[in-house]
Amino acid sequence: MMLFLPVVVVVVAVTAGAADLVVDTKYGKVRGFSTEKSQIFYGIPYAQPPVDDLRWKDPENVKSWSPAVLNATELKPGCPQFHCTDLSPPMVCPKKESEDCLYMNIFAPLGTTSTSGLAVMLYLHGGNFVHMSASSLLYDGQIMAKLGGVLIVTIDYRLGALGFLVTGQTKFDAVGNYGILDQRLAMKWVKENIRAFGGDPSRVTLFGQSAGAQSILIHMTSEESYQYYDNVIVESSPLSIPMKKFPEAIVLGALFAELANCTIRDIHCLKRKSGSQIAYAQYLARKKISSLRLLEAFEPWGPFLDDKLISKEPVYQFQSGKFAKKPILIGTTSQETQLYVFGAWSHPVSTSMYVELVMGTEPVHGVEVMIMYPPNKPEDERGNLVLLSTDLVFGCSSRNVTQNIVKFGEQRVWMYVWDYAFKFAGWGNITFCQGFVCHGSEVPFVFQSAGLGGFTYTPDEIQLSNDVIDYWTNFAKTGDPNRSSSVKGPKGARMNWPNYKKENSWSQMRFKAPGSYVDNNFRSFYCDFWDRIGYSA
Repeated sequence: MMLFLPVVVVVVAVTAGAADLVVDTKYGKVRGFSTEKSQIFYGIPYAQPPVDDLRWKDPENVKSWSPAVLNATELKPGCPQFHCTDLSPPMVCPKKESEDCLYMNIFAPLGTTSTSGLAVMLYLHGGNFVHMSASSLLYDGQIMAKLGGVLIVTIDYRLGALGFLVTGQTKFDAVGNYGILDQRLAMKWVKENIRAFGGDPSRVTLFGQSAGAQSILIHMTSEESYQYYDNVIVESSPLSIPMKKFPEAIVLGALFAELANCTIRDIHCLKRKSGSQIAYAQYLARKKISSLRLLEAFEPWGPFLDDKLISKEPVYQFQSGKFAKKPILIGTTSQETQLYVFGAWSHPVSTSMYVELVMGTEPVHGVEVMIMYPPNKPEDERGNLVLLSTDLVFGCSSRNVTQNIVKFGEQRVWMYVWDYAFKFAGWGNITFCQGFVCHGSEVPFVFQSAGLGGFTYTPDEIQLSNDVIDYWTNFAKTGDPNRSSSVKGPKGARMNWPNYKKENSWSQMRFKAPGSYVDNNFRSFYCDFWDRIGYSA
């Protein structure tokens, strides 16, 4: 989930000697190229194209391209999507789309060889499970790889109906969650092949934002994924948005089929539709009601509870201790839902409408919620909705998961709150996010990529970005954001980031510019309330 805008095209120049940048993988040789910042390999296939008979099937291992050399010097199209620019920031929409989209990009520091043994960071992009791409300019990993001394891997996975359609439970049906299985296969490919690019397969960090962060928490609660990663960074996972159960997924699938001009469950008809027709029908289906749970309207397509890959929603899996005990860095922005509240209601929300929305979302505890978040701006209650929904959907549910991770014995835990609204002039036409710390505000600092789109960081913002890259990549190298390794990141001492635990007053890093600082018990009064009544709105 994130916003989008016009993309400034950047031409990447290939340096002399790029033809010599060839590595040897399990599937054959791969040719990349170099820029003045890093070594790049674009568009490496990690699965067979999910087309024709492989549409709505589990992903299959890519076939060897040996003895030919794979030319990995051009970005591949993103997966099919529709109206990417509706509610997204700049630099995140793919320039081209294709159903043949299961590819990855790899960025390495200059001079990296197969013996470098660098830590690896595999990024899962956000986009509400219907938008964005590994080829999006915002996720260009050149600067992060260079400054942090790590390998950056970005992947595409199937989106929307192509990735998550459910028509039934027989071998002839679409059974959903293909996008999550795509991610797992990409993780497996990295473990098996990343050494050839200079990576250390025993130091793989999953990191991702929004839908990508949700995906990571699924992998943390799925034993079949445990072997493919070592650390995780979870940025802004909307943990309280409920996943569909089978009946709700079937309803959405039926609505989608009708909008695609097919009869319900007619998988043969649906397979005759083009990728663009599928994307358009899934876009129309998003506007239909397939569940009585109001929060689900914000993410109609995505993972569902299939009792195999996903048996319970992650927040409940963590409450029962059923998750991988691995180092985790996790956090949210301070005004996550500014984007969604003001995107959904372009006009002021009256007090009576505010009460209806609260009672509709929390019919059992609605009165208690109203006491905690009382209406006080009759001219427009959208600000109250932002406070309430940011706590419920992001901040407090993330705190609940994080405290349960600590409760069940994992002490290698760090938590943050991103509390800085960037100052990029002309960033987008989503004016209600200007000056607010909207969902996704940290991403241009994690990758330090906004300059590729023609945007300019202030000196304080560059320092903030350097700090974040240092914390993130130190964590990937050592399992601790404060501790580096033999490969140095950006120079300069960083503030010590304490572990997240009761003995440290549940300390979190509060990222700001200038001057990040350590904060204690952030919004604990409100989060204690949500912990008591639960997150099943």
